Amino acid sequence: MISMPNPNKYNGWTNYETWLCNLWFDNFEFTDMLDMFNGVEDKDDIRIRIEDYIKEYVEEFVESYLAPGDTHGFIHDMLNSSIQEIDFRDIAEHYVDDVADELELVNEDAKELASVA
Repeated sequence: MISMPNPNKYNGWTNYETWLCNLWFDNFEFTDMLDMFNGVEDKDDIRIRIEDYIKEYVEEFVESYLAPGDTHGFIHDMLNSSIQEIDFRDIAEHYVDDVADELELVNEDAKELASVA
């Protein structure tokens, strides 16, 4: 069976909303925030934490631009509709390997220091 490309993809991302979110919020430096990955067991745990972080960040960013108390109305509904279309997992997956590599280096350094002490 021949696999057909997904016609809903946008510039390699899940959809337009995901691409746009990544375009505007592509400056996360998760390798500088390694504390948030304490206790992770594998790359899936890393991805979940990144996904949750980005989603929360975007939602708070959008809420900060709405008028206080503006929880109803056209603009609010349109923003919420668009946010629901963002594939935060797709975005998070682009950071996982870098974070996993950095965590591995930190763990190796810690083991080396422990063996010297």
